Amino acid sequence: MGEDATAGWRGIDALGALVGHYGWLEWRLFELTGAQAARPEGEAELRVWHAAAARRHGELATRWAERLPVRAGVDAGALVRPPSAELADALERLDALDDAGAATAVLVSTVLPRAAELYRAHLEVASPVREGSVAEVLVDAHRIAAGEAGSGRTLVRNLGDGPHNAVQVAELVTVFERVFDNKRVFPAVRAS
Repeated sequence: MGEDATAGWRGIDALGALVGHYGWLEWRLFELTGAQAARPEGEAELRVWHAAAARRHGELATRWAERLPVRAGVDAGALVRPPSAELADALERLDALDDAGAATAVLVSTVLPRAAELYRAHLEVASPVREGSVAEVLVDAHRIAAGEAGSGRTLVRNLGDGPHNAVQVAELVTVFERVFDNKRVFPAVRAS
């Protein structure tokens, strides 16, 4: 993610690993937003927003799975894994928040904008020939993450006094900033 954009060519193994990471991230976002949508308590607007987000992230996870390499001796499903233990842990901590407003605030202030930036950065260096089918999903994934970040921030702001767990929100925001800004999270994002 933070690597030099001229750092060389991305082979099928590196691209497959990266697509697997994207698929894992979208699947986790599907699970997180789906769990928030299914909560019986809380603001109806948040549940509706999360339900729509869950549908979009589920569709993206499916599209990423369809772009995993199909080769003899390669278990495509094994490529769908977290890019780092730190990101997996941070998303588990986000999932464990009891306050839907707090979870949404973290999601829309940090996770979704950073995911949008990640997709945009990859799109800028993607080879139109070797990565054309991946670029198609990158365009939509960037648009969805950026759009949800904007609409979610507006929703959180319109709901009023903000999350009740301001300390937890600030702590998780810091964790996600560090995780996404760390070069090791998505190491294969570099020039093709």
